[in-house]
Amino acid sequence: MKRVVWIITVIALVGYFFNSYTVDKAERESERAESERIKQNIKIAVSQMASRSNAVSDWEASLSKGERFRFEPILTVELERLWLKQRPILFFGSIKDIATHDQSRYIVVFKRSLYSSFDYMFGTELQLSLLARKDRVDPFLKKHPDLFKDYGFNNGVAVVARIDTIRTTSVPGEEGERVEVKIGDGELIDILYTGNVRF
Repeated sequence: MKRVVWIITVIALVGYFFNSYTVDKAERESERAESERIKQNIKIAVSQMASRSNAVSDWEASLSKGERFRFEPILTVELERLWLKQRPILFFGSIKDIATHDQSRYIVVFKRSLYSSFDYMFGTELQLSLLARKDRVDPFLKKHPDLFKDYGFNNGVAVVARIDTIRTTSVPGEEGERVEVKIGDGELIDILYTGNVRF
């Protein structure tokens, strides 16, 4: 009798763990599929945003000179040829800072982060400093209150911007060396939250 009880108990336990594993696997696959659907929707939305504005979206490929990594300095004249056009540019990065410009506008600084684009990496840091209407930025920040959390791993944005001028500055690096930064000054046309989606 004890043996029968023991066998039934083992079968019940095996059945329980198998069922639990099957349910967990199905939930993980469902979450993965939902996550992939969200990422695809974000990519479609970014593509539509760039298309609406006729934005230049291949400037990184041109700047990289066919290489995935470019560590040689980027000359201002190279950016002038790519950014100072009749058309705006599409820029992937994150919000670095926001400051009041006047009663109706902010100056929003965007930095190109490594996490936002793994296809092209540059030794020169690239940023945008854009005039942006408060009535566009405030609702965006309200809709994404966690934008500055998670150590920067979930704060990506896609920006369409018209660039008017380009300037160069330098900032201290992690080891005390000077790091060159090229900054495009202009106007924000559109912005979209991309989170951790890679482009």
